[in-house]
Amino acid sequence: MGNERLRPIYNAGESLLKEMQRTNVPVGAVAIWSLGQAGVVIKGGSTDEIICVDPYLSFSIEEENPDTEFKREIPPPLAPHELDVNTVLITHFHNDHMDVTTINGVARAHPETKFVAPASHIHLLQDIELDAGRIIPAKQQQAISLKGVTVTPVAAAHTEYERDPEGNHYYLGFFIEINGVRIFHTGDTVVTPELIEQAKQFQPHVTLLPINGGDYARTARGIVGNMNFRDAADFGVEIGTDLLVPIHFDMFSKNRDNPSYFVDYLFHKFPAQKFHMMSAGERLIYFK
Repeated sequence: MGNERLRPIYNAGESLLKEMQRTNVPVGAVAIWSLGQAGVVIKGGSTDEIICVDPYLSFSIEEENPDTEFKREIPPPLAPHELDVNTVLITHFHNDHMDVTTINGVARAHPETKFVAPASHIHLLQDIELDAGRIIPAKQQQAISLKGVTVTPVAAAHTEYERDPEGNHYYLGFFIEINGVRIFHTGDTVVTPELIEQAKQFQPHVTLLPINGGDYARTARGIVGNMNFRDAADFGVEIGTDLLVPIHFDMFSKNRDNPSYFVDYLFHKFPAQKFHMMSAGERLIYFK
């Protein structure tokens, strides 16, 4: 690929791997690493408590369609085979979230890794011959118990709630309880009254949420919208989360809002709201 066009990132490769392996997380804390776009690695109190959400660690989108406007601006912090986690959570079927190249690489290198994906689209994992015993179908509000982690899927509206004929939601977020900390990865979604109510009941300490937005021009090109910077800030404050972490703004230049708008909006309207803007490859350690 034309790597000369890629922007540098904070940490990657062997250095990042060593940091993940050596990070010891005390009780009541989590370590979070940004993989870019919506991808994060979350580590709890032991090496048995490592999960990843929505890793896109390849160039598959632009390799499969060289004319696409979705070309990476940052390199993958890790190669797929380097991602050594217990469980991969997948919010929905779009290629920058459910990347079969990444999933294949992880699955082959780490035969114990499990994959949680919306029940509506587990056939996409079956199509790449992933063993059925490694696939966990995710359904709205049906909690999944993993080793040291509880994951509860919550329906997302990207930009509407969509279901398959069996009633399974196409788009999900995840309520994640790990090492005494509650994390909400919203997946790709807009704000709805239902989502606000469910998130208030969960009471997340940390919320990771998209700020790339949507508009007429992008919709006309078939790009599905998300929260914008204002929606994300208002939502995070409304649900009472302690720490807001914006995502989904750093990889594709044609599908984002300027993240400085998010910061400026919080500064003027919610100056007491805690937030952190992550760089790809960066580690954030959060204490409850």
